[in-house]
Amino acid sequence: MASPQSPQIILPHLKWSLARLKEAIEKEDTDYYRGAALQRFSLTYEVALKAIRAFAKQEGKIFSSDESCFQWIEEKQWFKKKSDWITVIQNYKKVKKLPEEKIRDNTYNQLQAHYALLDYMKESMSIALNKIL
Repeated sequence: MASPQSPQIILPHLKWSLARLKEAIEKEDTDYYRGAALQRFSLTYEVALKAIRAFAKQEGKIFSSDESCFQWIEEKQWFKKKSDWITVIQNYKKVKKLPEEKIRDNTYNQLQAHYALLDYMKESMSIALNKIL
């Protein structure tokens, strides 16, 4: 049986969370839906980090920072190109710490790009997992 923190357990949660993020981004542009999309981004980011750490653990690696997680993913070439993962981390931190009205416009406008980056990463992880299984 797979451990609760194994990639095969966490990856379906990431897929589900990304689908919900996409739905939230595609809703009409109102304050309510912007807030919902930002909240969904935050949750998806957290599941993505759990997935990264689960894959890394299988290789005997442990990361103490979000930055080191994303650097490892970049080294594994699980991003489409030189990606802007630093902005993803910065926007996550903004969503978690600042009042909604201070982050709403700029961060919200970047959610589609963040979704694309995380979705491509998820697809790369799925391919890697299929090679392991």
